[in-house]
Amino acid sequence: MFAPFPGQYIDIHTHISWNYPHIFSIKSLVKPSEIEDYKTSETAISIGLHPWYIVPGKEHAIIAKLKSIAVEPDVMAIGECGIDLKIETAYGFQEKIFLKQAEIAEEVKKPLIIHCVRAYQQLAKLMVQNKPGVPWIFHGFNHNEQVAEELIKQGAYLSIGADLLKDNSKISKSFIKLPMDYIFLETDEWQQPVWKLYAEASRLLSVTDKVLKEAIFQNYQRCFGLVKEV
Repeated sequence: MFAPFPGQYIDIHTHISWNYPHIFSIKSLVKPSEIEDYKTSETAISIGLHPWYIVPGKEHAIIAKLKSIAVEPDVMAIGECGIDLKIETAYGFQEKIFLKQAEIAEEVKKPLIIHCVRAYQQLAKLMVQNKPGVPWIFHGFNHNEQVAEELIKQGAYLSIGADLLKDNSKISKSFIKLPMDYIFLETDEWQQPVWKLYAEASRLLSVTDKVLKEAIFQNYQRCFGLVKEV
């Protein structure tokens, strides 16, 4: 079973294979081929069908395979999966596939990592309707304080990536107003190690690197319940 040690940087969502002993990262597998070709990993992973890669007619087999993989000890979370209103795939179909993966997360009692593009209102509504028993983590969160408050009110966690470094981004303006006990940091596809995001987050929050690492470590403990003792 994979879990972070106290004092490590936690990269909650990445598509890059990092190899730093002081970083604990969860690598996301999201394509049908990655699900079909799954083999037990030597690192922590999340696995789910991304809305970009849904192929109508093949979704049932992929979801069935995903369900069988979800119980594996290297699988920390389900996803990323979600809703993307910028793509052509019909909303109703995306929602159907997303909810099937949310059901899997509930069955295996693992967090759900969510891809959300222009669909915060819809996903917040789904949280209210479904009352998930496992945490939902909105990855790549880049929105204002009001949206953040609504999601956190429903028990969601927010994972922030490289948009934090952009002066004109929504999250760079709203970040200091977010409660530390509901945030994670992530690299996603960013080619720089996560500690650079910790440095900026610490600066914005006026806390030390140590304080921020401890806060996110505690968030992981609550969210995943898989923290090693030292």
